[in-house]
Amino acid sequence: MHSRTLSRTLGTAVAASAMLAIPMTGAQAYDPTGGTVYRLGSEPCLKGRGNCAVYPKSAELPSGRLVASFEKSTVVPATGSADGQTLPVYKSDDDGTSWQPLSEVKAPAYLSEDPRYAKYTSNWTNPYLYVLPKKVGALRKGTLLLASVVSGDDYYYKEHKAADPGWTPDNDGDRRDLAIALYSSVDDGRTWQVVNVVATGGWQGGSAGAIGRNVAAANTGRQVDPLWEPYLMVYKDELVCYYSDEHDYTGFDPVTGVPAPDPADDTAADSHGQILVHRTWNGKSRDWSSPVVDVAGSVQDMGGGKKEIGGGRPGMTNVVRTTDGRWLLTFEYWGGGADTRYLLADDPLAFFRGSATGMAVTSLPVVAGSRPLATGGSPVVIALPDGRLVYNAAGSGDVWVDESGRGDGVWKEYQTTSRAGYSRNLQYVDATGRVAILNNQDTSTIAYAEVDLGDSRGAYYRLVNRRTGQVIGTGNRTNDANLGNADVPDVVLEDFGAAAVASTQYWHVTTEPNGGVTLLNKSGGRAAAVWTGHATAGQKIGQWVDDSTTGSWNLVRTADGFYRLQAARNTSLYLTGASAGAQLTLENALTDGSQDWTLVR
Repeated sequence: MHSRTLSRTLGTAVAASAMLAIPMTGAQAYDPTGGTVYRLGSEPCLKGRGNCAVYPKSAELPSGRLVASFEKSTVVPATGSADGQTLPVYKSDDDGTSWQPLSEVKAPAYLSEDPRYAKYTSNWTNPYLYVLPKKVGALRKGTLLLASVVSGDDYYYKEHKAADPGWTPDNDGDRRDLAIALYSSVDDGRTWQVVNVVATGGWQGGSAGAIGRNVAAANTGRQVDPLWEPYLMVYKDELVCYYSDEHDYTGFDPVTGVPAPDPADDTAADSHGQILVHRTWNGKSRDWSSPVVDVAGSVQDMGGGKKEIGGGRPGMTNVVRTTDGRWLLTFEYWGGGADTRYLLADDPLAFFRGSATGMAVTSLPVVAGSRPLATGGSPVVIALPDGRLVYNAAGSGDVWVDESGRGDGVWKEYQTTSRAGYSRNLQYVDATGRVAILNNQDTSTIAYAEVDLGDSRGAYYRLVNRRTGQVIGTGNRTNDANLGNADVPDVVLEDFGAAAVASTQYWHVTTEPNGGVTLLNKSGGRAAAVWTGHATAGQKIGQWVDDSTTGSWNLVRTADGFYRLQAARNTSLYLTGASAGAQLTLENALTDGSQDWTLVR
C-alpha cells in the first residue's frame, strides 16, 4: 500500500452516550497487535544474546487454555552454567490476548529418579506442545505432552568461563548427551512428569552458525551428533515423534526407510549433515521404535569411498493432513537453492519414498496478486478445522492460506501484524476461530499477536445501506486489497446475493481494546478501513489486516433505528455509500440515507 502502514493509529476513545457497541457473540477479548510474552533482561546468557529466547510453540487444551513454551538459555545462577536449566511454560486464559508464567519444566535428572536420566541435567530447547486427541497406552485423551531437547552441561561455555570469567558467548556452545525427552501434564500444564526418552544423540558440537567451530576441549573427537526439533502427532493409535537427526548415516533401506548408521559415527570426521526421521511408540513398550527416514537430504562424499546422507541439512519437520487424504511435510533446507521445501505422501510414515530433497515451496501455485510462499527457513503449516491450510516461514510476516486444503491447492497471501521472524508459530484458537502467532523478535523477545482469517467465531452481519438497499461487499475479494486488488481500495456497495463469494458480504462488528469497532470480513478476516489511514473527506475504504487496537469506527444509533459508522479519528466524517455500486468513502454528515445502515444478523 502506497501510504498506509501497519503502525498507523486510527482511533480515539468515543463518547459513550451516543454509541452502541455490538460484541462478538461467543468470542472473548480481542487484540490484533498483541504484545510481549517474555523479554530477556540483564541476565547472562549461555549463548549469543540475540538468540537467548527462541523457538516458541503452543497448544490449546480441552479447557480452552492456551499454553506456550520456548527456549530460555539464561545462565542458571545455582550452577553458573546450563546444569539445572528449565523450559518455561506460559498460559493464556483469554484465548491468546495476554500471557502469564505458569510453570517451569525441569530436566529429567531433576524430575525423575530413574538412573537412565541422570545425565540429562538441562531441559534446553525446541519444545513442542501437543494435546493427545485420543488415548495412547496409559496416556489418556486430553493429556498435555511436551517433547523437548535435553542435554548435559555446556562444556564449551564452562571451559571458556573458567579461562576468562569476563568472556561472553556470541553463539551456541557444545553440550554433551543431547536427547529428546517426552513429558506429560494432566493438570493443564501446572505440573509435569517425565514419560521417557524418545531418542538419544551425542555432542552438540556447536549449532546454528557455529557447527564444528564452537567445540569443547572435552569433545576430543570433535563430534557433532545432536538431535533437534521434535514434532508430535498421533497416527493409527500410536504416538509419532518426527525430529532432526545429526548422527552420521551411510544410507537407508529403500523398502523400510530405516537408516544405516556409520560404524565410525563416534570417532570419524563428522559430516555436519542432518536428516529428518521419525519414531513411533504404542504407549506401552519401554522404548520407541527404530528411526525411519523422512527426508534424507543429498548424498555427501566423505572420501575414501564412503558416502553419507544428510547433505543440505533438512530440518524442522511439520506434518499436516490434507483434505484430499494426503500428508504434507514442510521443512527447511540449507543445501543451496530453495531453503524452504515440502513433500507430499499418501502415508505419513513413508515420506522416504518421495524426493530426498523435496520441492521448493515457491513452486506451489498462488492466486493472482499473491507472492510465492515465504522462504528463509523454519516453515510452519497448520490445518484449520474447516480444512484450510495456513503456512508461514521466516522470510515474511504474512501467512499463506490454501482454502481447499488439498495437496494440490492454490495458496493466497494474507498480511498479519506479526513481523517476520525465525521459528514463528501458528496456533488455531477454537474459542475465537482466529490464529494466535508467537514470534521471537529483536534481542531475545517472545512476542504474540492474533490474526483473523475469516469465518471466525461470533455474529456476522449484512450492513444494508438505507439509500440504495445494497450491502457492503468486497467485489469477491478475500485478502488484503494491496495483494488481491492491484493495490486499490475494494470495499463497495453490492446487491445482496450477487457476490460469487457469498461470505464477502458479511462482517463482524468487532469491539477493539482501545474503543471503537472494526468491520472484519467473513471471507478473510480483513478490516474495512480508511485506505490511506488519513480520515479526510473523500477517502476511500479498502480491506486490510486489522492492525490497530483502536477501531476505525464509532457505531452511532440514529433516532429512527439505523446506525451510522462515524470515523473514529475524525468524528465529523461518516462511512458513505453514495449510490448503487459505489465505492465506500468518508464524507461529512448527510441526510440522504447514504450514511444510514441496518445491521442484519
